[in-house]
Amino acid sequence: MIVLLNGPYWFRGADVFFGLIYILVTLMIAALSYKAYKLTEEKKYSYFSIAFLFLGISYLIYSVTNGILITHVSGMLNNVLNSFDYAFLIYMFLTFVAYIILLIITLKIEQKKVMLLLFALAFLFMLFSYQHYLKFHLVSFIFLFFLTHQFYTNYLEKKNRNAKLVFTAFYLLTCAQIFFIAITYSLLFYVLAASLQLVGFMLLAYMFMRINYGRTKGEA
Repeated sequence: MIVLLNGPYWFRGADVFFGLIYILVTLMIAALSYKAYKLTEEKKYSYFSIAFLFLGISYLIYSVTNGILITHVSGMLNNVLNSFDYAFLIYMFLTFVAYIILLIITLKIEQKKVMLLLFALAFLFMLFSYQHYLKFHLVSFIFLFFLTHQFYTNYLEKKNRNAKLVFTAFYLLTCAQIFFIAITYSLLFYVLAASLQLVGFMLLAYMFMRINYGRTKGEA
């Protein structure tokens, strides 16, 4: 069963376009995070860069596969992709790795055993999970919920614009997962989820641009 094509039929072309924007934005965040690391010498930004690089690669795989399935550019590729959800499993694993890296940073997890446990659970979930789509978004919601809570706590402590932007962005990304799950009731929820996700990533990109302009050093 293919789980990549999920939204309304009329949205499939737009879905690929949204995917391309996700790729550009996440890779831009990865680059800006690395630049912020060079400016501030704070290691958290280097890990942000790695996490969003993984997200960018995951969305690249997702979008390219969607494009192939929609355009039927290659019958052989379509047959391979229709035989099993290879692309979605890779997309799911890379996304989980990115979220786990972000959790390790934000929750300041230092024990290597705990880190290894998180990665092992993500890998085992990918291998043995059924109904991949729903479970993927459910687990993503859990990861993002804890990230959002931590960023909200950070905002309450710092009370600055960058912290607010990060919290708002992750809040939108978390809400998006709820609507991705809700497509069992209406496919229009998929469009709303994709839009919320796009706005969330763009807010994060804007925040990192603020840091790299040098006007808000020390705010994040």
